[in-house]
Amino acid sequence: MKQVYTKLCTYSADLFGINSALYELGGLIVMHDASGCNSTYNTHDEPRWYTMDSMIYVSGLVEQDAILGNDERLIQDIINVAETEHPKFIALSRSVLPTYLGTDVRGIAKVVEKRTGIPTFGFATNGMDSYVCGASEAYTTIARRFCRRSDAGETNHDRKGINLLGITPLDFSVTGNAEALRSAAEEAGFPLRSCWSMHCTLEELAGASEAEATLVVSTTGLAAAEYLERTFGIPYVIGFPCGAEAFYALQEQLKEAVRTGRSGSLFSEPAPSPKQGDRSTLIIGEAVHAASLRFQLEKEYGYTSVRVLCPLEKDAGVLRKTDLHSSGEEEITEAMNASDIVIADPIYRRAARKDLLFLEDPHEAYSGRTYHSRQRRYVGKKAEPFEELLP
Repeated sequence: MKQVYTKLCTYSADLFGINSALYELGGLIVMHDASGCNSTYNTHDEPRWYTMDSMIYVSGLVEQDAILGNDERLIQDIINVAETEHPKFIALSRSVLPTYLGTDVRGIAKVVEKRTGIPTFGFATNGMDSYVCGASEAYTTIARRFCRRSDAGETNHDRKGINLLGITPLDFSVTGNAEALRSAAEEAGFPLRSCWSMHCTLEELAGASEAEATLVVSTTGLAAAEYLERTFGIPYVIGFPCGAEAFYALQEQLKEAVRTGRSGSLFSEPAPSPKQGDRSTLIIGEAVHAASLRFQLEKEYGYTSVRVLCPLEKDAGVLRKTDLHSSGEEEITEAMNASDIVIADPIYRRAARKDLLFLEDPHEAYSGRTYHSRQRRYVGKKAEPFEELLP
């Protein structure tokens, strides 16, 4: 029964991660599923839904088509919408039922692209993996298809600015963090080449190959950053500027990456030696965010006994040996109850002991809009520190 949740919930699904990553890029995004999947996404996971248009559709899979395997209806529906809306690309993902049926979304994508002439991608999602997997694949696909080498005469000295990779409302909400990240890059002397993928265009993302370096601010952006490094020689740095110390450390690391061409991480330093009597602290959430928050607690608040628990499939390689990587409710509950302080989405409070010091860190990919009004700002002058932890 270790895989059963009685108090906690699951993270946003892989196909929703694709939707979130591609939302602003002018593509036709189709989820292959029965009607209802679209409303789950737009009412729970997508805060931009009521303020920004996007071509996100659901195929409306019906029982007869599922039994008979009528892929032609799906193909023709996509083509009909594409002829009307003229998208820059087409993305097709699938939910649980089409996965069980063995629907070949990649094959369907090839047929659609051949008939329309529009770049079309088929994502073999299953509706059970998390948003991190979907968004990561979406970013890598965009990089492979649209980022191109510049003229043969270009050198690294001709490149300007940086890429920000891994920004969606699922991790950063719409409370100003994305805008603050852009401002922070400019303030640090790095003109912004591309922002993957809020307040950006597909054309800006296509220019990512001309950047000097990439800052990976969440796990969703790492695979694409690695592709940009392999293909174009663009180094990357992993980390999120949560607090002044992280901001200056990342600034120096980006300069070093540009100078040497080698990638780096905010989390390369060894853990501090524990102080006697220091309260044990557990941070639960997406790995880069949680590790960056720990960096702030250690560097600015003086904490020495902080662990990260990553409940998602990917951790970007930022965890320490003492950290945990688990999605099981029983293991998560044990880890929380063995700590003095827990920083996590409010839903995790349901499984924690009552006398625990629990500090809320709402995560849109976990609790959706439920705690949207309590979302925190982590970057810039309007950043909100955890005052309860200040020395």
